[in-house]
Amino acid sequence: MILQKGILLLVGYMFGLIATGLFYAKLVHVDLRHMGSGNTGSTNTLRVLGKKAGLIVFIGDFCKCFIPAMIVRFVVAPYLGDGQHATDAMIYAFYIGLGTIIGHNFPFYLHFKGGKGIACTGALVIVLDPLVALFGFSLFILVVLLTGYVSLGSLCGVTISFVLLLIRQMIWGYSLSHTGKIELVVLGVIMTALAFFQHRANIVRLLRGTENKFNTKKTR
Repeated sequence: MILQKGILLLVGYMFGLIATGLFYAKLVHVDLRHMGSGNTGSTNTLRVLGKKAGLIVFIGDFCKCFIPAMIVRFVVAPYLGDGQHATDAMIYAFYIGLGTIIGHNFPFYLHFKGGKGIACTGALVIVLDPLVALFGFSLFILVVLLTGYVSLGSLCGVTISFVLLLIRQMIWGYSLSHTGKIELVVLGVIMTALAFFQHRANIVRLLRGTENKFNTKKTR
C-alpha cells in the first residue's frame, strides 16, 4: 500500500508539471515568470493577460488534477489496496491530487517555482466531497467580493474545506478504515499548509495592508 500511494504521488506530480499558464503565455509570446508576480498560475495569468487567458489557464490547471483524481477514485481504486480499496477510494484520490498540487507548485524544470495550487486544490476537494467544495467555493467568492483579495479568499476557502472534511468525517463519516481516517487528517494538513506556504508573501502584504486587490483591465 505504501508503494502504491507513493506511485500515485509521483504520477500526480507528473500531471502537475503541465504548466498551463506558462504554455499558454508562450503562445502569445509572454513569459509569466518575468511579469506580475512571476507566478505561472491562473491568477497571475488573469492579471497579466486578461480574463480569457485566466479562464483558460484555470480550466487547464483544474482539469489536470480533477481528471486523474476522478479516475483513481472511481476506476483505479478497486484494484488497489489490501481489501480496503473500496473503503479508502477517496484517500487514493487524495494522494494523486496532492501529488498534482505539489507538481504544480514546485515543477523541477522551472526551478521549483510554479503556481499556488488553488485551482488544483479546488478540483481535488470536489472529487473528495462536492458539498464541502461548494461551501469552500462560496466562502472564497464571498471573501473576494467583500475584501477584493483573491489570496485571502483562497486561503479561507482552502481552510474551511479542510475543516469541513474533518467535520464530515467525524459526524457523518466517509466509511474510511482506521488508517484512512488518519491519512485524511495528515493529507488535509499538508494540502492546507501548501496553500499557506505558497501564499506566504501575500500573507505578509495582507498584514501590512499592501496586498493587491482583485482588478484586471485586460480583456483580450
